[in-house]
Amino acid sequence: MSQVFLYTFPQWIVFAALCMIIYGWVEHKKVFRLSGEAIFILLGIFALVVLLGDYLAAGNFLTPEEVAAEELNDEILNEAPIEARLLPAYWGFLAAGILAVPTFLLEWKNHKRTNALVIITALVALLGFFVVVGALRMV
Repeated sequence: MSQVFLYTFPQWIVFAALCMIIYGWVEHKKVFRLSGEAIFILLGIFALVVLLGDYLAAGNFLTPEEVAAEELNDEILNEAPIEARLLPAYWGFLAAGILAVPTFLLEWKNHKRTNALVIITALVALLGFFVVVGALRMV
């Protein structure tokens, strides 16, 4: 998986989900709100695949010999690769995906407190979005 896909794809997914949820609220269309929450669930699944697939693993950047010889000089510590800086974003995307499951179910059943959970889910996803933006500024 290329570096560009690791930080571009989740940004577009967050943007699409938020647009669908906001449109669903404004136009009072439940289908769009449910679709936006389903997109957040898919984002969580994507984040889980990336995290479990070792796409962001430190083992990809240091050889076992370097780790064993403790050759971690200041250059390595101060200049973390983009994949390492994206790790907190993917944890945030996973959390948003997990939060989106009860949000989706409550929205499906027309529960009154769904709006608060939707806002929390969106804020967690936006946190991941801005972590990616911050990581890209350091490149």
